[in-house]
Amino acid sequence: MRAVLESLDGGVMLIRLGDPSEKVVTFTPERLQSLREIIEKLKSKPPAGVVITGPSLEMFTVGADISLIQEVTDPKIGESLAKEGQAVFAEIERLPFKTVAAISGPCVGGGFELALACDFRLLSDSPSSTVGLPEVKLGIIPGFGGTVRLPKLIGIPKALDLILAGKTVRPKKALALGLVDEVIPSHALIERARSVAAGSLRLRRKSIGIKDSILSGMLKGVVRSSAKASVLKQTKGFYPAPLKALESVFAANYETEAKLLGEAIVTPESKALTHVFFLTELSKSLGKGAKKHLDNMSASVIGAGVMGAGIASILAASEIPVTLKDTAEAALTKARAQVRGFADSLTYLSPSERNVLVSRVNCTTQDPPIGVGIVIEAIVENMAVKKKVLSELASKLGDEAIIASNTSSLSISEMAKEIPNPARVIGMHFFNPVPKMPLVEIVMGEKTSDKTIALVAGLSVKLGKFPIVVKDVPGFLVNRILTPYLNEAAFLIQEGYKIEDIDKAATDFGLPMGPVRLLDEVGLDVASHVSEIMVKGYGSRMEAPALAAKLAATGALGKKSGVGFYDFSTKKPRRDLYSVLALPKEKQGSSDIQDRLILSLLNEAILCLDEGVAGAPGPEAAKQIDLGSVMGFGFPPFRGGILYWAQKTGIGKLLEKALELEKKYGARFKPKFKAERVFY
Repeated sequence: MRAVLESLDGGVMLIRLGDPSEKVVTFTPERLQSLREIIEKLKSKPPAGVVITGPSLEMFTVGADISLIQEVTDPKIGESLAKEGQAVFAEIERLPFKTVAAISGPCVGGGFELALACDFRLLSDSPSSTVGLPEVKLGIIPGFGGTVRLPKLIGIPKALDLILAGKTVRPKKALALGLVDEVIPSHALIERARSVAAGSLRLRRKSIGIKDSILSGMLKGVVRSSAKASVLKQTKGFYPAPLKALESVFAANYETEAKLLGEAIVTPESKALTHVFFLTELSKSLGKGAKKHLDNMSASVIGAGVMGAGIASILAASEIPVTLKDTAEAALTKARAQVRGFADSLTYLSPSERNVLVSRVNCTTQDPPIGVGIVIEAIVENMAVKKKVLSELASKLGDEAIIASNTSSLSISEMAKEIPNPARVIGMHFFNPVPKMPLVEIVMGEKTSDKTIALVAGLSVKLGKFPIVVKDVPGFLVNRILTPYLNEAAFLIQEGYKIEDIDKAATDFGLPMGPVRLLDEVGLDVASHVSEIMVKGYGSRMEAPALAAKLAATGALGKKSGVGFYDFSTKKPRRDLYSVLALPKEKQGSSDIQDRLILSLLNEAILCLDEGVAGAPGPEAAKQIDLGSVMGFGFPPFRGGILYWAQKTGIGKLLEKALELEKKYGARFKPKFKAERVFY
């Protein structure tokens, strides 16, 4: 875990930030110290120039060691850590010869702050190459000089756009923004960087434009107030890090940056976001052993609706050839347009690369090829139809072809009953819209093999998703936890509470949208169907007022029909809703609304934990439930996941609230936990 020094031709030295055996390079105290020692050595015997690069073409460095961030509880320690990094990078900046960062692979956070301290930055065109400062996504700010150097390089407006959103960008965008001086082929990277460091090749730096210069100078006060208003609007005040980053950019000095980093690193929001980061890393490791088996995989998607076309699109984007089958040419025509629209949205690809992506999707009415590696079914949510289609397909495929269903609630074990070699049958539940939603629920049927689980987990990661492995129970994990929450919204509406108050209680907690709006987004017909499945599976405790079904019967299906609980022409609740549903006069908001909603989620999440839905009850299952809550239905990331939040809030405190709600509203609030319960 140390930087190493090598020699290049022409008197140029190469600093490699890690050993070639290291897959991921982070800035630990040991690595920073080794870098400091190398700098001192170079200062005593100056070379013609220095190139700084990573251990391989797939890795520069991902910045600070996240585990160190999680451990800091004293702002002064956080400030001290920032100053240590700043000092090393300042030494690089002051070196009396040319320094060139030769970047290939991820170069983010502290890694990009190191690159900013160099005289020049060259970036390879590798698909894995990215640069940026994503620190706010961990609840902290760039602390090794990034908030000072980046605005000087590209101007305050562009720097704020990157820093406040925690953006990372690919080569083409990085060059356009002026973050790097050149983008070149990977094989030529080190030699090109050597020539620049030696002085035999001169580069012209992109200057800050006149507009950005004015906004960074005489109008920076306007930029600051506008940026602050934008941050508050987007974060709703839940995330302190972007405001601290904004303050640091305008302070424009390293002392303030270090101090603000120290303040941010100890906040509950930073600890929660760091927890979520480790959840995602754990998820990505699920299919690690299957990676080599996915290199030559081909896929087929059955059903060319919105979900099927979305799945086919992300398969193609991951360089997996896919046949998209449907019996209706009209559906295939729409699917082709959807795939094209997805490809065109990937602006980091060239026009020819987008065309290649589209060409990987073969839309057809024919059955998939016999040698296909995986078939993903995405047809109507009807067990009889799914069983018929899948059993017919299975008879035409090789015995080892994986058969996956994108069902959101139907039994995988039941689907597998008439399929030869049921060990290969599995649930692969994507969420809508497929390209944007990050979670995939991998559902184990009674006979699903470990090999099938590993391959599908690996495929999910390759598609850029976070997989969780869950049992085959009605609603699986996410929809099961979500159902009592949505049911409680129906109880509240039936009692006469305003939809605005119900949804606001949820968004005030930090959820991206309220439960009533979510029902409209899902579709009231779909929600009603899922509700029937949940009641059938769990009995009367999952019953709720059938308001969604009543509206669906009138043709009001939610967003897709333009009207549901909301009127989407005005984006407000329907004025006639209470009369249409024959509900009592609207009540004023209640302090119990938020508690009723969130404790409904918590009770079901704990039941899922105790019943082994996400694995044997314990920390690993709790982590899957937390990740499912954040990535599946938008539980606030700054709260770390539903079980993490419960433990940090205090189980005893939540128990008292649940008992109070049980007295007021009935047995559905009977707590499923005790005061001494610990999840982690």
